[in-house]
Amino acid sequence: MFWLTIRQHRMQLVVTAALLAAFGLVLLVHGIGTRSAAAGLTGEDLTQVLGERHQMLALVIGVLPVVPVLVGLFWGAPVLAREIERGTHVMVWTQSVPRRRWLLTKLAGLGLLVTLAGLALGAMVSAWTATFEGTRFGYRFGDTAVFASTGVAAGAWWLFAFMLGVAGGAVLRRMLPAMAVSIAVFLLVLLGVFLYRGDYAAPERVVSPADLASESGDILPAGGAWLDPAGKEVADVEEGLCPERATFYKCVADNGYQSVSYLHPADRYWRFQWTEAGILLVATVLLAGVAYQRVARRSV
Repeated sequence: MFWLTIRQHRMQLVVTAALLAAFGLVLLVHGIGTRSAAAGLTGEDLTQVLGERHQMLALVIGVLPVVPVLVGLFWGAPVLAREIERGTHVMVWTQSVPRRRWLLTKLAGLGLLVTLAGLALGAMVSAWTATFEGTRFGYRFGDTAVFASTGVAAGAWWLFAFMLGVAGGAVLRRMLPAMAVSIAVFLLVLLGVFLYRGDYAAPERVVSPADLASESGDILPAGGAWLDPAGKEVADVEEGLCPERATFYKCVADNGYQSVSYLHPADRYWRFQWTEAGILLVATVLLAGVAYQRVARRSV
């Protein structure tokens, strides 16, 4: 049954493997070129070169979080919607293999392959970001798109998108409506996760001099405020106190204000990765339950 499933979906498997291999080759060549271009450079020269190299693929990396929706469209939606739409489910569900076993084999086999593909993409992007390690271009935690496309979260997003397509096909029983709903729901979930990712844990409160000039580092920002001379946290400095923007930070520091930052430090990367993966896994299980119930209760 497993090998039959692979044969039925071999086109998706071949295309996905080819695209991953091609993208991996691009990242490899670009990473090698970046290391070569940055060899022997330091300071501003190094930052400039790395910035230029990073910009070459910045747009591509930025859209990677949306890529899993294609898995939902071309891997997930056809699993049930295509069978029902063409009427082939009548033959499939009346064979010696029970429909529940048929469905579970498909979901387990294809879900495993999809998850491994997502993890492979995450590993490739992580290796690519390592090329810029130690600079702001190598941040994995502070960069929203890179975070969703690396680590275990990458595999979880791919599996979630796949099961979303399967559930959409099971409920709507038509390919195009299932695809449309999968796109809309996936984008809504993606936007919600991006907006509320900072709520996975309570942020750390960091108080620092207002005129301190330093790199923020690989952190996930979660808000900020000011600490007035009386030690009270306020949203902004006193109106009209420092009107000159060029000397604003020095001015507020001279008037006794300090900067308050709420953030998640880089060492929380894996904690947030597993949290996000866990949330998506729960959603995936619920979607699988919907698909299972629709198949189990549907008359042939």
